[in-house]
Amino acid sequence: MFPVFLIVVLVFGSCNSTIYFTQDMRDNLNDSRLNVKDVQFYNSRKLILKRNLTYDETKIARGEIKFENGQYVEEIIIPKNTPGVAVDYSGRRIDVAFENGFNRDLKFILNDEDLYQITALSWQDDYGKVKYDTLIYYMEPGSDKAVLKVKKDNIYNFQKKKRIVKGRIVGK
Repeated sequence: MFPVFLIVVLVFGSCNSTIYFTQDMRDNLNDSRLNVKDVQFYNSRKLILKRNLTYDETKIARGEIKFENGQYVEEIIIPKNTPGVAVDYSGRRIDVAFENGFNRDLKFILNDEDLYQITALSWQDDYGKVKYDTLIYYMEPGSDKAVLKVKKDNIYNFQKKKRIVKGRIVGK
């Protein structure tokens, strides 16, 4: 029974095609003079953004509109492993857009574990307040654990090439 379980774990574990994007990977990009905007990113968790709507806003909302607890709610869902691109970045931050459009990006900052983790303007009761598409939304609890990932196969495209020279001896 145990060997069968081990085989199943190895097979499914090797199917995971993305790995976490670290500061070391970003440093390798910089050393190779490659741009972060050329990297294909993925989110590690499903992200749900919600906001309450007035009756007039229900006609112009772009996301899915639901009726919850007597209010209209616009919901934007970004499924796990959705591809995204960096639209801006600075020292410890990468802004990633998972869809086209002005100001439709989420901010990821370097955390203590050397990963780029989603951030918000503020957090209250596990809900993150973010500005998205010029409006204020609230990320559902659990979103705070989302980090950036990259395809495992593409990691070799931006790893530093290095060789150590042993030197030359006269006459050889």
